[in-house]
Amino acid sequence: MPSKKGSKYLNAKTYSVLSKYTPEDIQKLLNSGQFKSVIARTLGVYIGAFNVYIREHNLTYKAPCQIRYGKQYKSKKKEDGITAKMDSIDEEKAVKCFKVQFEENKKKRTLQELKDAYY
Repeated sequence: MPSKKGSKYLNAKTYSVLSKYTPEDIQKLLNSGQFKSVIARTLGVYIGAFNVYIREHNLTYKAPCQIRYGKQYKSKKKEDGITAKMDSIDEEKAVKCFKVQFEENKKKRTLQELKDAYY
């Protein structure tokens, strides 16, 4: 049965689950570094009801930082020191291999264009 209009929680189960915990316990969970949705899922409550509980008890939550990959962000592999530096010999070999593959692809593409010319 749906909740009454104006009630704070979505159903009685959510209220009973959240009533088992003190605001201090919930604050510890929020400070653990997990996302709110993960915490709500482990407690077995709806995220909307969990957000209402947080607002109602004036709890604080800081979202964990997400590692992003791109030019402006540091790579996780570089931070951990997992990547090994390539030797100059390996770099030269890689460049030569790339050039050979590039030329082969260029030849294939040119032949395909000549074969399928739409002039």
